Amino acid sequence: MKLTLDTNCIIDLEENRPAAPFLHTLISYHDNQKIDLRVVAISASERKPDGTYATNFAEFREKIALVSLGHVEILAPICYLDMAFVDWCLLADEQMVKLERKIHEILFPRIDFEYGTYCKIHGIDPNDEKIDARWRNAKCDVLAIWCHITNGGDIFVTSDRNFHRPAKKTQLIQLGAGDILTTPYRILCNGTEQKSLEA
Repeated sequence: MKLTLDTNCIIDLEENRPAAPFLHTLISYHDNQKIDLRVVAISASERKPDGTYATNFAEFREKIALVSLGHVEILAPICYLDMAFVDWCLLADEQMVKLERKIHEILFPRIDFEYGTYCKIHGIDPNDEKIDARWRNAKCDVLAIWCHITNGGDIFVTSDRNFHRPAKKTQLIQLGAGDILTTPYRILCNGTEQKSLEA
């Protein structure tokens, strides 16, 4: 069973939030080869609590190592300049972008897919070194579950409510997300039986 942890899961572990004990249980299941945990490289591109962004991928590797995730697989997203990190992203083909666009339209129907169009509508200089935070955050969310689906994930783990809105969740599952669970939850690792304890 392949579980993909989003950025919120990493933050839960960093800040020892209520979901942390459940995540530590999943890590122990992974270590005992009962499940396969993965994180997404695009999490390295998310804004940090101090409002800044990581300057290199080593920062992300250190971050996940500190929360006992340093040994899990890291899934590479589609390459976006000034967001993704060299050697940790993929050059996109038509099919990859097609799936990305479908996910974007489900999660963020009111945010333009193309950054140039988004900038034009919102009066933003597209050549500014700093990508608009709202668009960037949406792109990170889209690429996170894109990585999960593309790499055959069974369960996408996130506490982000946008992924759990019934209509959106149903459509994402139809695209191949398997299931989307929030925390706190538990996975029973006997065969394929799964139970969630969702708040």
